Amino acid sequence: MFYLLKLGPVPLSQGTTDVYLRITDTGEPSAPVFERDDVAGLTVLLEGLEARESVRCEPALAQAGAELGVRAEEPTEAALSSRAAIATFLAWGQRGLSGLGSDKALLFVQAATEYWEARPWTHWDDSQPFEVAVSGPLTHTFEGCVFHTGDGRAGLALYFQPGALQQLMHMQAQGQAEAAQELPAIAVTLDTTPAYAVEALSSAGRVPRLPMPLKTGAGGVGVPSTVEALLLVATLRAVARLGPEQQEVLSSVVAGDARMEVHVRAPKPRVRH
Repeated sequence: MFYLLKLGPVPLSQGTTDVYLRITDTGEPSAPVFERDDVAGLTVLLEGLEARESVRCEPALAQAGAELGVRAEEPTEAALSSRAAIATFLAWGQRGLSGLGSDKALLFVQAATEYWEARPWTHWDDSQPFEVAVSGPLTHTFEGCVFHTGDGRAGLALYFQPGALQQLMHMQAQGQAEAAQELPAIAVTLDTTPAYAVEALSSAGRVPRLPMPLKTGAGGVGVPSTVEALLLVATLRAVARLGPEQQEVLSSVVAGDARMEVHVRAPKPRVRH
């Protein structure tokens, strides 16, 4: 069975486009089609398919599908998950992160979903330092924090220097927000945009935010290395397992030919009122 699905609108440098996908019921996608019209997009997806009895379109494309003799049906979980992964990597590409690879996008979606469902910011705030001790291809002890902002974004940050959180709070209190962004750190933010990616992730039952890994320092905002990206994935998963009764967790991830161990110690939770 094939499912015809849509992503969009996807913003371009000028205007927008829609992305049309043909995905099997087991989640295998064909090449994406970029069009601005549903009928045109589905027509291209149908090329080369002789038996339309084995093709369905998602309900949002029912009108265009009816014009082409394609019935509407809810896609399988595997098809929706495939669209969510494609949307994430497409959004990464638009933000300069495609170099990390589609496999890292999948890992971030999975880890960020665990983190989002655990909602660690209900136990700790962004002023409470976590100890994150890493060994393996990268050996370092980071000062970490979790955060959830008023605009709906969430995430975690790992600072390279001890005392960075206290320094950060001081800078922010002094109105030095730009200087605060120069503190050496790696982080992952769970963004509320772009809408097409957030919607695709949400409809697949994944985190309803776009996971965005980043690195800050004196040179500005950049992209983490592969090892740093995997460290963020392992830390997301570790923090997702923390809680008032579990304040210490060991997580691990394979980085190349080596295993990286991540030992997270949380501060005492703060009572929320």
